[in-house]
Amino acid sequence: MVGKKILNYQIVSLLGEGGMGSVYKAFDLQLERYVAIKIINPKLLKDPVSIERFRFEAINQAKLNHPNIVTVYGFIENRDATGFVMEYVDGLTVSQLIENYGRLDLIYSLRVIQQVLIAVEYAHAMGFVHRDLKPSNIIIDQKGIVKIMDFGISKSLSGNQNLTRIGANVGTIHYMSPEQIKGAEPSPKTDIYSIGITLYEMLSGSPPFNYKSDYEIYEAHLKMIPPKLSLSYNEIPEEADELILSALNKSTKKNFLNAYEFRSSIEQLIFNLPLLVGRPSVNQFNYKNISEHKNRSSNLIVGFVVVLTLIIVGASYYLVDKFIVKENLSTLSDDKTKINYLDPNNYFPELWEEMKSSISSNITSISNLNSNLFLTSANGDIYISNSFGQSWNRINLNKRTEINDSEILNDNLLSVGNSGSLIILDSKGRIISQQRLTDENLLAISIKNKIYVCGSGGIILRSNKDKLIFQKLNSPSSSTLFDIFQLNDGTFFTCSWDGMIYKTTDDGITFTKTRLSNSYLKHLFFINDFLGLVGGSDGNLFRTTDSGETWNKVDIETKATINDIIFVNQKTGYIVTSDGALFISENSGSDWIKVKSGTNISLNKILILNNGTIILVGNNGTILKNKI
Repeated sequence: MVGKKILNYQIVSLLGEGGMGSVYKAFDLQLERYVAIKIINPKLLKDPVSIERFRFEAINQAKLNHPNIVTVYGFIENRDATGFVMEYVDGLTVSQLIENYGRLDLIYSLRVIQQVLIAVEYAHAMGFVHRDLKPSNIIIDQKGIVKIMDFGISKSLSGNQNLTRIGANVGTIHYMSPEQIKGAEPSPKTDIYSIGITLYEMLSGSPPFNYKSDYEIYEAHLKMIPPKLSLSYNEIPEEADELILSALNKSTKKNFLNAYEFRSSIEQLIFNLPLLVGRPSVNQFNYKNISEHKNRSSNLIVGFVVVLTLIIVGASYYLVDKFIVKENLSTLSDDKTKINYLDPNNYFPELWEEMKSSISSNITSISNLNSNLFLTSANGDIYISNSFGQSWNRINLNKRTEINDSEILNDNLLSVGNSGSLIILDSKGRIISQQRLTDENLLAISIKNKIYVCGSGGIILRSNKDKLIFQKLNSPSSSTLFDIFQLNDGTFFTCSWDGMIYKTTDDGITFTKTRLSNSYLKHLFFINDFLGLVGGSDGNLFRTTDSGETWNKVDIETKATINDIIFVNQKTGYIVTSDGALFISENSGSDWIKVKSGTNISLNKILILNNGTIILVGNNGTILKNKI
């Protein structure tokens, strides 16, 4: 379908696939704008119920005109395709954010759900229940605006459409309300329940009832109460638990009556967060007689303390609220709290363990693929360990050349190096391919929606992930490009020897450029579509909160070259440098503190494993391991 023209729409790329059909990004040649087109699966064209449900999705969503709901522009039906055209949203779904970062910030999550509830409140007032609200149906654009998608199984509360079997439960099992499981008529509380599940997943990283069998999940929705998040995460107050449980209460008489009540409770919680976050939880103490803390006099004392606290923090709350109320994605994930009160000695109290190997050359990259560790080196060797670094075996390559960077594609390792070399290994270390793509030295590879490689002479190569056929792009520079980083489809950054950073939003057709330094920039990392960092020689570190439109210098206590930057979530990041230093940030890269690394040899790359192990690799075969 990609590359075809349907009516006045040129299909550009595939955005996603589902049971009913596929969604494509397309360019409207008449109105000169990007749109999204949902095209029904051809296999369903002979099923009248599927066709009718598909039409009702378009009709129901088209009736809803709201800034937090994806707009439907029209329906198309010809011999090439049947589908409907809707607003193209350039952003990430909540599901993608959870996949990228594990857990999302409390304030950010509340603000996202607040916008979802504004949209749902409007849809309910218009007589529609969504019935399938979940993280993958909530998308956030580059301005931080939240939009609801996919009204494929929405139900009119006033109409008589019935496109499901009597007693059939529709929805997605992890987010399904008790009435959906029972096959009862949907109501606004159906969506409220699914939103509560979604909020729980945003804060914890997984839905509350994440069991192996459908039966266990159904039973949990009908009978169980999810674990309180405040017991596991200190930054989540008990009031957040109460809010979620009010949305998930099995008794419809005790949960929120409507989306407005849910939204009001969220806004009240946001207002009170400056007093609640960091406050000791009653669950953290083992009281001998908890009832003593529930009498009236205690309540009066607590109330008095709260009033005094409100007076004391009144002035500072204004500043906190300025952070809370901003709805831009980059700002919400950007905690301005300084971290200079942290003690560097609190990090890595155990000594760094030096992982022994026979490697003496400079290690240029480290990767984890299917429980095997891979190292690449400057002398052209690749090593594999299936014992997490206890022993290393060298892979016999057909031709050795300096290897500069590696990335994982499916179950393969792709490495690029000097003289345009591309080496592809499977997860066992067997050679799949070894080829030469160009005469230039290839320095970095980025794999996300597509594969991009950059290197000397301003070389930029691009390939789809399914077929490794590389195409040379028009370069914005003849200078060496040290790193390349993709944000989303068609948008990527690259940084250069002459201190420039280049950005394209049309897949390399045009670039904007910004000079940040007179010395080279070596490594790029974006935490999300808005918040990113680039570092280079002389300790130069720059940070953007608006997708690279502007960059601000970040002070970091080093004059060494910044070799690698990595973030494990939206807050916590690590930097290694050419003098063996290790830096940590706990506020999305606004500030950095230097901690012990166990060496003064140049550190080149960082790898963090799922079990909390951090591995640093560097020159002279240096491999260091510790626990986060």
